Amino acid sequence: MARKLTGFGGPLIDVHGAIDMHVHSHPDIFPRLGDDIDLVTAARDAGLRAMVLKSHHENTVSRSYFANGAVSGIEVFGGIVLNSYVGFANPAAVEVALKLGGKFVWMPTVDAAYHAEVHGGTGTLVGLSGGRVGGPTYTVLDERGALKPEVIEIIGLIAEHNGVLATAHLSPAEIKPLLIRAKADGVANVVITHPFYKAPGLSMDELKELVQLGGIAELGYCDYSAMWHVGLVEEVVEAVKVLGAENCVLVSDCGQRHNPLPSEALRVYAQTVFEKGVSEKDVYTMIRDVPARILGLDNGARAPRPEVPYWGHDED
Repeated sequence: MARKLTGFGGPLIDVHGAIDMHVHSHPDIFPRLGDDIDLVTAARDAGLRAMVLKSHHENTVSRSYFANGAVSGIEVFGGIVLNSYVGFANPAAVEVALKLGGKFVWMPTVDAAYHAEVHGGTGTLVGLSGGRVGGPTYTVLDERGALKPEVIEIIGLIAEHNGVLATAHLSPAEIKPLLIRAKADGVANVVITHPFYKAPGLSMDELKELVQLGGIAELGYCDYSAMWHVGLVEEVVEAVKVLGAENCVLVSDCGQRHNPLPSEALRVYAQTVFEKGVSEKDVYTMIRDVPARILGLDNGARAPRPEVPYWGHDED
């Protein structure tokens, strides 16, 4: 059993058993602080229970499989981001990612039409470059404002495989119909990705409505870091009070060279939110209980390891 951390002059939030559902690692087109094994090992050593690897440019399912085999004592999950690099909303790519054990399906990020609108183009983020600039963009809505057929097919695949749908960098106008359809079609967990970041840049009232419709607010450290600083952590505290901790999850969204290790960023973030007025109980709900529920870990789920043919020789 992990020792209780008290610090000097007050309690310290203990990240033993915590889960970080949003981590960026190398290999990647964007510069990263460490590779999969580096960041997973650091998280394991810090006491984290699980981690989700995310890449804007390729699916991370195979990477999570090998990280699980290389680092014991922590569960690693992967998924797929629907940017141009995988053919945007490509049902075939989503299906194989889920069948191979992927957990998350993120809508487009750096290639979303709304990302390009608010950032002045595709392929880049604050302090990060290397992606396709000026490339094609994607919106989940057609010219009539309805969800595109391939998006509806992907929602069905996520529901079938008990995956997690994340809204990524879609616009507020796209997120609401996507969420409503996903919940209607049986997707258990829809994560509203960094709602206060520039994309989607939701208001508190918009986020509250989405949570009432069944969404889970993902509140990330990276938005409030020294490099990005797109808002004040006080809005996170307010969101927890308005939405309820059971409808929120804290993540690092780290792996960038200008940020701490994801596991340390999550600890600092959780400690800051606590010292700004969120109760210890609510902080632990957001870094332990809610992500465990989303990933199915409370039901004994583990990162799937697909069966593969044995190509060796039988012993005599």
